[in-house]
Amino acid sequence: MTDADPTPTLASEYINPEAAVAPGYLANHASRVFNRLVDARLRRHDLSLALLGPLLWLSWKGPLLQRDLVRLSAVKQPAMVALLDKLEAAGMIEREASTTDRRAATVRLTDRGQDAAAAGRIVLLEVNAEAVAGFAPEETGAVVALLSRLIENLERSGT
Repeated sequence: MTDADPTPTLASEYINPEAAVAPGYLANHASRVFNRLVDARLRRHDLSLALLGPLLWLSWKGPLLQRDLVRLSAVKQPAMVALLDKLEAAGMIEREASTTDRRAATVRLTDRGQDAAAAGRIVLLEVNAEAVAGFAPEETGAVVALLSRLIENLERSGT
């Protein structure tokens, strides 16, 4: 971006000029770049961003019913079952059938899962810090506030 041209520049010169100034496109593009960086770093811990989601919810909330993880994560039931199967096979979670509802299972972190959640949290914090490198604290706050409003507007229009 220059004083003469207020259009932000992106790493790629192959972006349609209308997309380059579209908040939705830029938010999506930032998300894809962020996710790619996080996934690459999580691989060192035998994790992915998808696997990290349930681990972080469980480390924050404690043991949860599987259906609550689905609701909190906005992940469909079949996808959550597949994620939990992988986490269980890796020894990061344990599932226990509910004593009051045969269809329900309580999911809890193992010690290995706690360690994985902690490692994943560090990766997320590092990549977030890199994303706002050089930003003044007020600028970071403004980005967070504006993206929050963007999300609220989009969620409201989706109903």
